[in-house]
Amino acid sequence: MRISKEPEVRKQEIIDTAMKVFAEKGYEVTTMKDIARAMNVASGLCYHYFQNKQELYETALSQYAKACSAIFIGIFKQTELSLEQCLEKMGAAWMDAQNGGTYAYEGFFHNEGNELFHRQLDMEMIHEVLPFTVNYLDELKRRNEIQAEDTRAAALFILNGQIGIINDHTMTMENRYEMIRKMIIKILK
Repeated sequence: MRISKEPEVRKQEIIDTAMKVFAEKGYEVTTMKDIARAMNVASGLCYHYFQNKQELYETALSQYAKACSAIFIGIFKQTELSLEQCLEKMGAAWMDAQNGGTYAYEGFFHNEGNELFHRQLDMEMIHEVLPFTVNYLDELKRRNEIQAEDTRAAALFILNGQIGIINDHTMTMENRYEMIRKMIIKILK
């Protein structure tokens, strides 16, 4: 029996199923037919919403990066926060997300062998967060709380520079956070 769903609901269902199948089978070997089979629908339905597997993945990546970035963007929007307050909130949000399993597609992006996909997610998240980071740093600079000559360059340096530390699981989360916090303060003050 055919089940009718709203287009956005169906599209999201395809994305969620695709990410689950990618995590189970691997992106390279997964086909649109595999995704449709996992949903118990005709493969044509997947092609109705996405031209191909790459477009489906890119949509999921963009959507997931927005979701993962939302908490950090919300903190950067609080431009009244001091640098220390912002860093404290960022650290707490990051640790809560890591410990709480709030990342829906974590099973795919954190699987061994998917490091390239994880780097794509990191870059997409930087793209999402960058304008809010720059705006926040501009406000700190306006209040003479930081000495950054070029806030956009500082934001790019900080956002890109912390990725290696965030993803270095030889250190505890607390140590990674503390190292990043100290470096950001040294860069900006």
